Amino acid sequence: MKMQKLDFNKHDTFKVAELIYETDANLFNFFFKNKENTAHKIEKLVRSGNNTLGHERIKVVTPAASDEVQGIMVYSCGPESEKMDEMKILRQNFNWWDVIKFSLMEWWDNHFLADLNKSDFYLACVAVDELARGKGIGSFILEESCIIAKNNGFERVVLDVDLDNKGAYRLYQKMGFKVFNKNRIPWFGGEKGVLNMEYML
Repeated sequence: MKMQKLDFNKHDTFKVAELIYETDANLFNFFFKNKENTAHKIEKLVRSGNNTLGHERIKVVTPAASDEVQGIMVYSCGPESEKMDEMKILRQNFNWWDVIKFSLMEWWDNHFLADLNKSDFYLACVAVDELARGKGIGSFILEESCIIAKNNGFERVVLDVDLDNKGAYRLYQKMGFKVFNKNRIPWFGGEKGVLNMEYML
């Protein structure tokens, strides 16, 4: 397998959007109802760039001999995130109601996601296609992200995992990530939130 920058000429951007959707399906469904509808909206953001889901921040994993997207990594790092004009991109691509929905999603995320330093390499999304699971793609993405971060002078790799996502948590823990914070709220007799995890380089 290989990891490479997303290329519109080679890679299926709708598949990329579907994989991004899978990283937070419940929240996306709350605002946009279903996978197909949401994925079309995410694909617009991927192709537009200059936003948190823009193509500049996406790497895809494919088999060595083809361009079939089997996994993705969406990342941000250091001061580059400050250059984004998220609201401008939303206004250019969506009606006012969708702009409000995406803004509410960002507000919600900001209550749970890790606080970052300029020396952090942040994995916003890590996803593997359901049909390609069990092949070590998730581990490969994490290993490659640590190599990229280290080679670019970052001090730690940070990610967030939903409290209910036990499989992803086990993988991250196995790969050496450690919990450094837990953000949660009471939710219908239980709790909802995320674990903030880090890997020191």
